[in-house]
Amino acid sequence: MSRATQSELLEQRIVENKSSQQIDLTTWIFERVRVLPGDRVLELCCGTGAQTLRLLDLVGECGQVTAVDISKSALETLSSKARNAKGKLACVEANLDSFSSALTGEDQGHSSFDLVFCAYGLYYSSDAEKTLDAARDHLKPGGRIAVVGPFGPNNSRLFDLVRASGAAIGEAVRFSSESFMPQVVVPWGSRHFETLTLHTMVNPVTWTSPERVLNYWQNTTFYDPEKRNNFEKLLQAHFADSHTFVNEKWVILVEMSHGR
Repeated sequence: MSRATQSELLEQRIVENKSSQQIDLTTWIFERVRVLPGDRVLELCCGTGAQTLRLLDLVGECGQVTAVDISKSALETLSSKARNAKGKLACVEANLDSFSSALTGEDQGHSSFDLVFCAYGLYYSSDAEKTLDAARDHLKPGGRIAVVGPFGPNNSRLFDLVRASGAAIGEAVRFSSESFMPQVVVPWGSRHFETLTLHTMVNPVTWTSPERVLNYWQNTTFYDPEKRNNFEKLLQAHFADSHTFVNEKWVILVEMSHGR
């Protein structure tokens, strides 16, 4: 968790993915998630704003985005990126287990939001179903929830290389990367909403040098500095035979509407 909440590590992971991905993740998401001018959006785990800035554009001059994250430095980075938001952005420092009580005031209370959005972070909750219950309480009548995350053989090529170096991929990392979305989010949504729309994609991330792969790994939650030398040797051997290392991001978007 300490590595997951460090904004500088998050920024490096985003840079390495964004610069080398075949499909722009943010564009893919908001070609599918309905965000209307004037909407009030609650974003959980906003991080440094990878999707927040697009949300601010989509809600227009009359809308508002309330961005929640546990990391004060991440929120500061987001605020600096969104200087021109002109009161449309409210940043709230809170973790997923207590965000509801951190939303104060009439404008951020229960039944206040048209959309609750979370991309890559809900699995950090100690009880994701309780977090989703709280999120549902903050929806306006007719409101919707959209959750984005990894699934299936996500990161499998990188995980294989990490394991070959002797480093372990912890159970929490495996579960969040492979199983959390289909085993937790989809069943919860099915119980509480009449309509679930699922979108999936496989997004190749092509790194063109050992340094790019290493930079990504050393900024992840599953980095092991003791195995770094082994990992670098494996990378050098791989690039001796190939000009690229292709890691696949398996992504699922679950959009829920028409609450029961």
